[in-house]
Amino acid sequence: MTPTVQHLPIDNRWRTDMLDLSNRPLLNKAFLADGIFSLIAGSVLIVAAAPVAALASPGLPPEVIMALGAGLLAWGAFHLAAARKGGPNTIATRISIAGDVLWQIASLAILASAHSALTIAGIALIAMAMVGVADFLFFKMRGASQARLFQAA
Repeated sequence: MTPTVQHLPIDNRWRTDMLDLSNRPLLNKAFLADGIFSLIAGSVLIVAAAPVAALASPGLPPEVIMALGAGLLAWGAFHLAAARKGGPNTIATRISIAGDVLWQIASLAILASAHSALTIAGIALIAMAMVGVADFLFFKMRGASQARLFQAA
């Protein structure tokens, strides 16, 4: 006598969730990526504030790095919240793009005004962050263009 094999119904909900990410618009993907990355980077900066501060500049207080980390946590939460239920609207997209532009301007201002107080590693960290933010900015602007969020009224 052969044993009978009972087949349980397969729950395919996880497949649609996985495939749903590939069907999201570019702007939504950019918001999700920025949100996740910001939450991770903010957490790392808060946990490792003292070593990161020492690496960036000998006189930089760890509280500055912790404040930056807290800001990134808020920024990440904003992006993940905006990416839910249909994706970011025009206002959230404008805020995000403006924030990324301001990040670039502030980074350039720090490099120009405080370069002598920064270590080589500090300069490299700021430059790498600028490249990452520029990537997110590019994909947000491209996604906003595809979604036609900034059409003239």
